[in-house]
Amino acid sequence: MTVQPMFVVAKSLENDRAEIAAALAAHIPSSERTLLVELVADAFVDAYASGCRDGSHEDLVRWIDRMCDAHVDSPAIVNFFGNACSLLDGYLAPRGYAGVYRAPLRALERPIRKVLAKPRQSSRPVDERLGEVDASINAMLVRLDAADPLTAEHSRAVAAWCSRLARRLMLSEEEITFVSRCGMIHDVGKVTTPTEILHAPRKLTDAEWVAMRSHTTAGERIVLDDPNLAIFARPVRHHHERLDGKGYPDGLFAESLELHTRIVTVADCFNAMIGRRPYRPPMSPTRALEQLDANIGTQFDKDIVAAMHEVVSKG
Repeated sequence: MTVQPMFVVAKSLENDRAEIAAALAAHIPSSERTLLVELVADAFVDAYASGCRDGSHEDLVRWIDRMCDAHVDSPAIVNFFGNACSLLDGYLAPRGYAGVYRAPLRALERPIRKVLAKPRQSSRPVDERLGEVDASINAMLVRLDAADPLTAEHSRAVAAWCSRLARRLMLSEEEITFVSRCGMIHDVGKVTTPTEILHAPRKLTDAEWVAMRSHTTAGERIVLDDPNLAIFARPVRHHHERLDGKGYPDGLFAESLELHTRIVTVADCFNAMIGRRPYRPPMSPTRALEQLDANIGTQFDKDIVAAMHEVVSKG
């Protein structure tokens, strides 16, 4: 096996990561297919691609071990990892990937089975287990999808960027899950924003901007109504705040903005810039990174912007 073919497959996987992850997650029964499973599928494809690029999947196996420890109360996670290699192989084979590209998947199956066989014990109280939170988040996403599919698509992407940023920042698995969930529901308040404002193909009027900006406080009220989601209220309310105090709705300064909120802010703005919008074409990732750089210290945290550079350049 040469380095060059595996570099090629790494690039291909990275380019189609979201599509491949969705295809893998689709094999999980709908009753078990939570936000967490979708994020894990995305991270698995990302980690496999990185291993192909680096020539070793030891980091992937260690990550799976940590994930099984962190999410011992979620059988769907174990089920996903147990089938992930065969599912990815089943995706690649009919698309013309030669055996040399897929060979690492077969080599991975044994160490993954060994990891999954380790005895583990939950340390979480029953009322803190993951299922109820993800069920509430899924319900929120269904509501958002019905109100505005474009915003729901953006929210899924922001959750994935948050997950990847948090991993680059070396946060714990619990924090990675938390900030990913924040990203998923950060815009839930837009279910209250009139469609004609969300999709306006022009500059908004002052009155329309007031309505648009109110999605932050509306989102806070919505999540506070659900006891499972109340812990996400601050990032939902504050994801449009700025380090220099010129954001909204509260004009907070850097010292009042938690790390999770800062991560969501960078992920949200970056994905908004590279995504499709009714009023402009998408920016290139390079141009979007330049915009992040230009606003370090005023709008964005420098360490999180540096992490985004690494995520975009290295996967």
